[in-house]
Amino acid sequence: MFYLLENLYYLAGTVNAMDLRLHACAYSFHTLPFKTSFTPPPFFLFRLQVVGSCRALVNGKMSIIEPGDLLIYRPGEPYHLEVEEMDGKIESGDYYLLCEGSWIEEWWKAQSRPIQQRIHMDAGMLSLWQQLYIEQHRIVQRNPELIRHLLCALCLSLDRLAVDAVSRQDPEGRSNELVVLMRRYINVNALRRLRVEEVAKAAGLSVSRAVHLFKKLTGFTIIRYTQEIRLSNAMERIRYTDLSLENIAGTCGFGTYSYFHKVFKARYGISPKEARNRPPDSMLEGNYVIPGGDQNLSGLSEDARKFLTT
Repeated sequence: MFYLLENLYYLAGTVNAMDLRLHACAYSFHTLPFKTSFTPPPFFLFRLQVVGSCRALVNGKMSIIEPGDLLIYRPGEPYHLEVEEMDGKIESGDYYLLCEGSWIEEWWKAQSRPIQQRIHMDAGMLSLWQQLYIEQHRIVQRNPELIRHLLCALCLSLDRLAVDAVSRQDPEGRSNELVVLMRRYINVNALRRLRVEEVAKAAGLSVSRAVHLFKKLTGFTIIRYTQEIRLSNAMERIRYTDLSLENIAGTCGFGTYSYFHKVFKARYGISPKEARNRPPDSMLEGNYVIPGGDQNLSGLSEDARKFLTT
């Protein structure tokens, strides 16, 4: 967080002079088969898988995309996405955005960037993406300067998370790598019944070693971290889908609705029902939906609207 604040202070004096534009920012959730192919986008396209799985065109072939997979397409890079049945269910949720400008171009050129990379879905990064979504869709008092700052901060945080996820340079590099393996396993499997023994096995560790190492390097117990992933997924579905609260509790790994209600209220200070009745500003009015997809597309620039709907 201090890293992001430092960069925000720096950006405060520079972003205004830069040609930086956010054309669209949305959360998309699919429970039915879905396909989309864009002509080569004239913008940078970012897509972060947060729930379920899908397939996307990466380096000329269709690849499986799972929670924690970040896709970044340069302007002109072909894009194709398919949501289909996997492991007996159809479910895919992601954040995506379209942007362009000199700051993004310089950020892109600063290092070698693959189209697909795995990052840790840090709560701070997800909060930035959610705030960017809300500001982009705000009907009253929309703040373009704040949107630019949030977009820059998001890019910088993605860099930090990608480095953290693969870093082996420090003396505890091997330990970090093992924790990354455990977090990755939890991110993919958190929404089903999950045992600590499975998480430890994914990293090739004993249960006692896994529990100690995970808590030491993340500050969370394995159980608490798993619960955070479940609650985060539940909150996304409450805000952006019409699924019943009981269905959300069951599909997010909670045994009963009463238990879900208890831990949700303890975490957020409000009940699941109260959370559903407090939608983000973008859900209040002016929404635009592409037929055939569960995508909320209010807050689009005219250029992005033409690109996404033609």
